[in-house]
Amino acid sequence: MNPVPFAQKSKRQRFAVIGVVVVALAVASYFGIQMNANNPAPKAAGGVVVVEATEVQPADIQDVITAIGTLRSAESVVMKSEISGRIAAVSFSDGSRVAKGDTLITFDASIQEAQVNQAKAERDLAAAKLKRTQDLFDKKFLSAAALDDARASEQIAQAKLALAQATLGKMSLRAPFSGVIGIRQVSVGDYIKEGADLVNLEDTSSMKVDFRVPEQASGRLRVGQVVGLQSDAFAGQSFPAKVTAVDSAVDPLGRSLLMRAELRDVSQRLKPGMFMRVTLVLETRKNALTIPEESVVTQQGRLLVFKVVDGKAVSTPVVTGLRVTNKDKAVVEVVKGLAAGDVVVTAGQIKIRGNNLPVKIAPAPSASPAAATPEKSDSPAPAKAAVPAPAKATGQ
Repeated sequence: MNPVPFAQKSKRQRFAVIGVVVVALAVASYFGIQMNANNPAPKAAGGVVVVEATEVQPADIQDVITAIGTLRSAESVVMKSEISGRIAAVSFSDGSRVAKGDTLITFDASIQEAQVNQAKAERDLAAAKLKRTQDLFDKKFLSAAALDDARASEQIAQAKLALAQATLGKMSLRAPFSGVIGIRQVSVGDYIKEGADLVNLEDTSSMKVDFRVPEQASGRLRVGQVVGLQSDAFAGQSFPAKVTAVDSAVDPLGRSLLMRAELRDVSQRLKPGMFMRVTLVLETRKNALTIPEESVVTQQGRLLVFKVVDGKAVSTPVVTGLRVTNKDKAVVEVVKGLAAGDVVVTAGQIKIRGNNLPVKIAPAPSASPAAATPEKSDSPAPAKAAVPAPAKATGQ
């Protein structure tokens, strides 16, 4: 038996079918409402927001600037020949320590010594002539002009002797200061031209490093500030230094300011020319209240955090200070608005719609089940805050 299509039914039959459908929908809706009324959804699923939180703890923080520089010795010089000549002796060992005034290299000085002897003889002759002329002048046998010529000749002879002695002195190369000698580039018998490089000398009793900082920090720089130096050659070690000089002008090309720091490496491990990472401490603040930077949110132009009080997230305006990096994690100083021991939300703020909203603090991901915060607790267990290591500040 084929059913009659709905369109072909009589008007009364169509109204009857529609009425049955409407009644069925009404009954289903009624029973659904009754079931929801008798079995309401759990409050935790509908009204409580799960968030992450941390406790505010005081810590010492530092506002720092990082830069790069090259290590240099306190004094450094490349010894050069002032004259042309043949090397007669080398009086040092490569890499040895020498004292100021020690003879390093001696040149063949046979010609210069002869010139000195000749100048001495000429000086003695001129002095004898001057004496005879003086005696004759006193007896009125010579004029004053003759006496003046004799005196001039004696002075010229003295000057020639001084020149010859100075030239002879250049035949010995002496250390201008105490330090460590480098590796020589010449040998005995080499003929050296004037100005040729012979050996380098470094005074490593103290070291210095020059580095540049942005001009925005120029108003906060001063002599005596603490500097930390790190080198790839000594991973994990920091060498303390202090600022000894700040340049008087800003570089107009790089908009940076040149600074110099000095350190004393008693271990003598650092070498001139090393690449150094510089950490300049601008300011140190003791017992500053710090929170993770992600705890701070902006609403209507104001900075605020959500403080957990009696299991509810309370919107709390704050005034922030330094922003620093602690072990690759940004933290911010809270100058006003929080106290030590307060618990603030660090993750999940986007789910908080309004003030005084009930929240549940989730245990830290690294926490063991035994150490996790119980569900009935409104705040996490207090954790000791780490002291931020020196790092670059991100602004006020």
